[in-house]
Amino acid sequence: METRKLTRRINTRSLWYAGFLSLILIALTACGPMYKTEYMLEPPETQQGQICIMQCEQNRTQCKNNLKSALKDCQHRNEIASIKLENCLKADEMTCYDTRTPCSPLDFEQCNKEHRYCYQSCGGKVIPQVTCVDSWGWGLGCN
Repeated sequence: METRKLTRRINTRSLWYAGFLSLILIALTACGPMYKTEYMLEPPETQQGQICIMQCEQNRTQCKNNLKSALKDCQHRNEIASIKLENCLKADEMTCYDTRTPCSPLDFEQCNKEHRYCYQSCGGKVIPQVTCVDSWGWGLGCN
């Protein structure tokens, strides 16, 4: 009986250590290097190309304004839905519905992608620059 208890204790302990080491390895791989891409834009040499990229910039500004407007509209709808829900609950009605919907956060990446594509089609150059970002401050992964 003593041998069985000792074996069980060793197996439990070794399983615990194996699990602990696995968690540490997973955590360390999640802390690897992170990269960000920035784009350097070189304008076209022709006057026609210059006019074209001004239109690209106007399109990007309009795209960003549309996203901002959509976010404001969503937030406004949710405010109204919150008031309706609150009034329904205060009135002790039998069925009250929460019609609020999640609003997408502002993400201008699609606007920026379209701008870079437009810029290139006008004769400009888009040069990606990938850099390693040490966001954790631990010096992991970036040389």
